[in-house]
Amino acid sequence: MRNLFIFMTMMTSFSMVNAQTTTPQPTTIDSLALDTMNIHQLQEVVVKGQLPYTRLRGDAMVTRITGSVLEKAGTAQDVLRKVPGIIRKGEDLEVVGRGTPVYYINGRRVRDLDELKQLMSDEIANVEVITNPGAAYDATISAVVKIKTVRRQGDGFSFNVFGKSEQSLRTASNDPECQVNMNYRIKGIDFFASVKEWQYTQRQWSDLGQVTTNRLTGAETFRYDGVLDHKWRGIGTHLNGGFNWQINDKHSLGAKVDYAVTTSSKFREKLDMDKYENGGLVESVYSDGRKWSDNPDNVLVNAYYNGNVGKLNIDFNTDMYFMNSNEHQMMQETATSQDRDVESISSSTNDMVAAKLVLSYPIWKGMLMVGTEETFVRIDNNNTSQGTNLPDSRSKVKDNTYAAFLQYNMALNASTYFNIGVRYEHADFDYNDLMNSGNSLNRSYDNLFPSASISTAWGKTRLSLSYSSKTMRPSFWQLNNSMSYHNRYVVQQGNSTLKPATEHTLSLIVMRGMFTLGASYSQYNDLMCNWSEQMNDEGMIRISYNNIDKPQRQINLFATANKTWGCFTPSWTLAMVKQWLTLDFDNGSRSFSKPMWVFNANNAFRFKHDWQIELNSEFHSKANYSNVELVNNFWALETAVQKSFLKNKALTLRLSWQDMFRKGNNNVFIYYGSYSINQTNVMDFNRLVFTVRYNFNTARSKYKGSGAGKDAINRIGTGKQ
Repeated sequence: MRNLFIFMTMMTSFSMVNAQTTTPQPTTIDSLALDTMNIHQLQEVVVKGQLPYTRLRGDAMVTRITGSVLEKAGTAQDVLRKVPGIIRKGEDLEVVGRGTPVYYINGRRVRDLDELKQLMSDEIANVEVITNPGAAYDATISAVVKIKTVRRQGDGFSFNVFGKSEQSLRTASNDPECQVNMNYRIKGIDFFASVKEWQYTQRQWSDLGQVTTNRLTGAETFRYDGVLDHKWRGIGTHLNGGFNWQINDKHSLGAKVDYAVTTSSKFREKLDMDKYENGGLVESVYSDGRKWSDNPDNVLVNAYYNGNVGKLNIDFNTDMYFMNSNEHQMMQETATSQDRDVESISSSTNDMVAAKLVLSYPIWKGMLMVGTEETFVRIDNNNTSQGTNLPDSRSKVKDNTYAAFLQYNMALNASTYFNIGVRYEHADFDYNDLMNSGNSLNRSYDNLFPSASISTAWGKTRLSLSYSSKTMRPSFWQLNNSMSYHNRYVVQQGNSTLKPATEHTLSLIVMRGMFTLGASYSQYNDLMCNWSEQMNDEGMIRISYNNIDKPQRQINLFATANKTWGCFTPSWTLAMVKQWLTLDFDNGSRSFSKPMWVFNANNAFRFKHDWQIELNSEFHSKANYSNVELVNNFWALETAVQKSFLKNKALTLRLSWQDMFRKGNNNVFIYYGSYSINQTNVMDFNRLVFTVRYNFNTARSKYKGSGAGKDAINRIGTGKQ
């Protein structure tokens, strides 16, 4: 859904870049490598006391879960928000200053983030956070989180069941969810399948204000005041199945198929708005809009091979992705001047084929990695409308990307790790407007993306310094020139001339005992942001996208503290994100440099008989993001109680109360020069969530397919929730 006002609210998620995905490095070198690359003769060692559960390994922070204070934290999501470098923002998890990360579980890409709520903490061996991914990762990747589970032994059948009931305390609506995962293992072969049924409801209430001024005098010409009530309800099914064959210790292969369909998608938006011209009321409009889709679905097929031929390691992944989406819109407008009925239909077909090959070979004191990745995307878009003067549109998009990379990882000694790499990407983009050939566009890019990192130890203090160059490509719908109708005063349109943005980031991480300190400096060129312009003398506004013609600089600082005192385990994160940005508008320049302060405090109390009680809080302050100003402080408090039962804690029950005081709202002011938007939002985050998980004879899948073409899939979008 591309609803303008919902999109404005979504902008407050503060993700500086779109985190895409790629295949993880097949080989990592720990600070102490006991292999042919760096052999150290060890005498008898006696270790007393609790080992630190987080350490620096190369350019990554690795948090050990098994045997640590986090082993009984709850779900994977509960674990991740306590891991150094990761914070919770609303319903999302972010790497500090780097936005939403890409997740992997045992080398397999996590496409449904609810999986993080279903994986229990005692099944996790460790979590690896990479804040500045190197050349082996797609140039659009800003952060990666890799989860490795505890390896289970034995053949036979196993399954686990996850159920959830989410009760809104504002609307009394209830969203149920259920998932069953099955696995059968025999002589090195895993056959696995899962089925998931979900329902989710979104609700938002907003007070809107839009002002258009004379760009020369600053006097108000048009003002719009309104009240918005937005509701969306979706129901869907997700199926997957596949096999993994562990041929021997040197070779494994497998394949899997994912199918997701939204069986019901119903959207309703009511907007009551008054229009003022030069201070006088000229029109009142009430619009009742409905949107629905006809079973949009997507299919993903992945196959992989991991193996060793002598000293050569081979990692191959291929993906095929197919998505069909459609949206019907009907809006009835009742106005003092003229009533209007608006109907529109939009449809999209997306096909993607991708492949990635990584070869690794030990050379001298390190590991040389050479890889290639190709992605081929085809998209057909169609949009028709009635009741407005907006033109119909039809377009075809071809987007081909070819990449090659070279990276060398080396352990200089027992405590110092170094890597350097470079990635080359060639991208061809062909946009063909079938209704107006003058809007067609063909562009080609050739870029080199260098990266390097070094980590070492000074006594008990470990340090990691890294540099990377990245890019941020516009999504396909941001490039689509077709117009989307919101009301008779506002339309939204893509911009086919958008250029990819580039990013250069230098980051430092220092770790000692219970404390982790991090700092990074980034510079963005051609950064993309929302833009607006007045379309006619009646005050109609078009919202689009534009590249910022000035570099944007940003600094991120964070400090974490994790410790256990008896039954009490706090995990606190303090962070500051500040940008330096001045934009030139049609009525002059304006600075957007107010920093954001973030404080997340997670507190767990573990008692006898597997009881756990939590009190968690998240806060972020007023701030600027791009040309958006957050005009209120966001604060959400959550309590939770959890209990495990039966042998091996097979049954786990959890009840949480989210956003207890209903302070988890974002109010925004968006400035476009002579046009500005002020929006006060009330969100439906105040909920009771009850979850049940049961495990039977758990055997972990050995599936090692990590997928190719992750960037393209994320830019296309998915049909499942």
